[in-house]
This record gives sequence, C-alpha cells and structure tokens, in this order.
Amino acid sequence: MTLTLVPESSASVGARFRFLGPNKGEECKGCPFQKLCFGLAPGHDYQVTAVRGVSHPCGLHDGGKAHVIEVAETSFASSLETRHLRGTAAAWAPVACGRPACPSYGLCHPVGAKAGARHAIETNEGPLPCPAGFDLVKVRLRVM
Repeated sequence: MTLTLVPESSASVGARFRFLGPNKGEECKGCPFQKLCFGLAPGHDYQVTAVRGVSHPCGLHDGGKAHVIEVAETSFASSLETRHLRGTAAAWAPVACGRPACPSYGLCHPVGAKAGARHAIETNEGPLPCPAGFDLVKVRLRVM
C-alpha cells in the first residue's frame, strides 16, 4: 500500500494521474508532509484505490487542503515496435518519425516515459497503423 496526498478533485476511488515529480515552489518549503507527497516515482501512472478520511493543510492544493489516499501503480498506453514483443518486458524507446500531426503520435511519445527504461508488457492490443512505415503495435506498459 502506498500513501500520498492529492487535492480534493483527485481524491476519489478510480481516479488516475501521472506523478510528474515533486513541486519545487515556495508552497512546499518547510511542509511536514513533503515526504508523503513526494514519495511516488516521477513519470509513473497511479490509480486511487482508497480515500482515507484525513486531510492536511496544503499551500499548493485547492481549498488549502490535501487528502490522504492509497494508490497503486498502473500501466499506460503506448506504441512499441513489433520486434520488441519477444518476451514479457521490453526497453521502450520513442518512435523517431518526426510527425507530430500523426494520430498515433501520443502513443509513440507518451508523457513521462523514459527512453531505454525497461517496461513490462501487460497487453498487446494489436497492430497500430503508422504513416511513417514503422511496424508498430499498441500495448499497455508498466515501468519496471
């Protein structure tokens, strides 16, 4: 079980979010709850599994309160070159196509994914059309 703090708008079971990293602004300096807030892995996706009936004062979040929640890491949608599907894990790399107008661009460049990091392949959702000619499949990945 992993605990963290979120604003009220995110404190509902099933809500998903990506932790982009700790806030380095003035709002968090000297806060006694920093360790709880910043205890997640940057770039990883999480889902709220339980909301605890506790809140703490917070200079960053709406209403001046942050709510205690339990989270579990989740997978994210991405593209992956077919040649990487040999096993249950793959080193992820963005597709070097240079076509940001492509409808699949968001899957080929998911926010927070790090090139070279190993990812568990949770599901293979089938072929992904690629106007640049790459042999891609849509997958759900979890950072290992």
